[in-house]
Amino acid sequence: MVVARPSTSTAAGSTSLMGDMVTTVLAGYSQILLSRSKVVGLLLLASTAVMPRLFLFGLGGVVLALGLSRLMHLSSELSRSGLYGYNALLVAVGGAAILPLEWQSVLLLTVAVLASVAVTAALHSALWSTFNLPVLTLPFLFVFYLLLGAAPQMGLTLSISTPDALAQSFELPRIVSLYFQSLGAIFFSPKILSGVLVFLALLVFSRIAVSLSLMGFAVAYLFGVKLGMLSNGEMLPLIAGYNFILTAVAIGGVWFVPSSSSFVLAFASVLVCGLVTAGAEPLLARGGVPLLILPFNLTVILVLYAMRQRVRDARPKSVDFLIGTPEQNLNYFQTRVARFGAHSAVRLHAPFLGRWVCTQGVDGEHTHRGLWRHALDFEVQGIDGLTYRNRGTDVRDYLCFRMPVISPADGTVVQVIDDVPDNPIGEMNLRENWGNAVLIYHAPGLYSLVAHLAAGSVEVREGQRVKRGDALGRCGNSGRSEVPHIHFQLQSVGLIGAGTREVELHDAVDENGDEALVQATWVPNKGDVVRNLEPNDAVSKLLRFPFGESLAFQCEDGDSKGTTEHFAAEVDLYGAVELRSQETSALLFFDHGERTFTAYDTIGDHRSVLHLLQAAMGRVPFEVGPRWHDELTARRFFPRPLGWLLDVIAPFVGRFSITVTYEAEWQNQSLVVRGHSHKQKSDGSPWLKTEAIFDREMGLRELSLTINGRRQRVTRVVNTVSTGAVIADEDPKSRKDVEQRRTA
Repeated sequence: MVVARPSTSTAAGSTSLMGDMVTTVLAGYSQILLSRSKVVGLLLLASTAVMPRLFLFGLGGVVLALGLSRLMHLSSELSRSGLYGYNALLVAVGGAAILPLEWQSVLLLTVAVLASVAVTAALHSALWSTFNLPVLTLPFLFVFYLLLGAAPQMGLTLSISTPDALAQSFELPRIVSLYFQSLGAIFFSPKILSGVLVFLALLVFSRIAVSLSLMGFAVAYLFGVKLGMLSNGEMLPLIAGYNFILTAVAIGGVWFVPSSSSFVLAFASVLVCGLVTAGAEPLLARGGVPLLILPFNLTVILVLYAMRQRVRDARPKSVDFLIGTPEQNLNYFQTRVARFGAHSAVRLHAPFLGRWVCTQGVDGEHTHRGLWRHALDFEVQGIDGLTYRNRGTDVRDYLCFRMPVISPADGTVVQVIDDVPDNPIGEMNLRENWGNAVLIYHAPGLYSLVAHLAAGSVEVREGQRVKRGDALGRCGNSGRSEVPHIHFQLQSVGLIGAGTREVELHDAVDENGDEALVQATWVPNKGDVVRNLEPNDAVSKLLRFPFGESLAFQCEDGDSKGTTEHFAAEVDLYGAVELRSQETSALLFFDHGERTFTAYDTIGDHRSVLHLLQAAMGRVPFEVGPRWHDELTARRFFPRPLGWLLDVIAPFVGRFSITVTYEAEWQNQSLVVRGHSHKQKSDGSPWLKTEAIFDREMGLRELSLTINGRRQRVTRVVNTVSTGAVIADEDPKSRKDVEQRRTA
């Protein structure tokens, strides 16, 4: 049900516009540390206030850049992310630091800021669309070097800030003062206080980033002070410091998932940054050009582009999802592995209908050996445990003979064999080993093969596009096969009979034991009974969140009792489907697929109802009956001091997670999804319990989460008027933006 949006006053609209402007401005500051946090942006804004001129010019530059981006009708999403703001910020702050306070300087800086917006838009389009590379601070460098050349032509004398004289009064060790000065120098303010504020922003942004910054600075200190490689001028060690620091943070935690291997790559990248710094500085000095942040840009782009030439994306794993903080990147990747465990992004289903039994698994005793070890054989088994009727001496006695074989995923048929005769029982055709077969291309380096099909049964042709579930042929006994069965394997090469790669089934139902269990990713063993999920349309409909429809929930327990939160489904600029909270910064990324609802990750305010939704219905199959397991990150359930400690050690010790078993059942007109953790309290009861209730008329009605006896419960609010939140589905502008992003 759509909640009606009340009429709002002009003052309320102005307040909303002002709030949006403040958020966008702070995003421009926070992007300097590759962050999207408003708190980080506010701390970085405060760091420039140590030198009032930098504060005023920097803030003015960001606002001017955002105004121009609107006049140019550039992407509002990119503008809100801070893309056009942070390069303009650096241009304005840098110009204020080196130019005299004259009207010519103001004019020159205004033109430079405006130019930075155009350069940012052009470089972002070229680098991102062509090479999938970030723009970083290349627009700032391009425009600032032009500014340095233009200033003397206008009769302006350049000056350079010097390190903080207050360092001695603080009586800090030299290495400590240099660290803070290096951080402050990011904003052309090598002051201790500026550096402290930048450090606090870095600490709020990410504890992993702080660790990486210390490692990067240690290398800078070694290069600049101990080895004397960067001793030309007292500012150079500070310039090297922030280049090394930002390089370590970007490589070790932002573009690669934090891990021991990402720290090693970050260390190697910082060494490369040192080489670029030591080599480029003398060359640039001859022309009177400062080094600035050039080493960081060259090093990061070089490393990113080089690492994308790898044949396997592993150790360190690149961030192939929406970039967040290093902690969010690590948590999302570890959660994805723990929850889905997939070697491939393509979801692969069992190539048959109904229940089949695995008669030979990986490293099987017959033919699944050596290069072909990753393969699965399937037959149909009767209630008596036999795979055949009568005496089993004829192929027609076997229950699976001429049963349909289907495509495991969308793809293109690459190769077909359909003229090999079926063997009599007990005999094999060793000349035509694979018999009748269909090979399908699904993605680069991923092909699936079904073999031993019945003669003349193949229903597809080479070059034909197929969907998951399309009929390919029928089960037979051709090739190296003594009894009718399906042979299924995955391979990296588009040639029938090539060596196998890791085989797996996704969203399959394991029917071994007393209760069926949905497996997100599964490699069946010999004797396992397997079937695909059998989705129920009624369940699928209940778990759907229509785009633009605002849902309101009121908290009835816990610290937030009485508060109301609204969220709505949207599609972001990159095509990700999300639930967005209208009162907080929280986002939940989800997918409503053909067989399951999956909440991938939730970021933002931990008090948001979206985090509760993630816990209660992180993954829900559209079938009532089978149970399923899922993993919840334990990080959000710990107090902040302990959580921050875990952040520091998480890249090296692995994932902290809670395993939860879920089940769904119909209760009258409601679908109830319940979960309980494997971790228990001292009395033997679950440490964590969840519940989600869906009503046939209104959809999601109630969510609850109980942790160690403490309960949080939210209920749906309908036919009410919001008093503080702007409801996106009734806001024409918001509705138009959502619709445009859907059609895009």
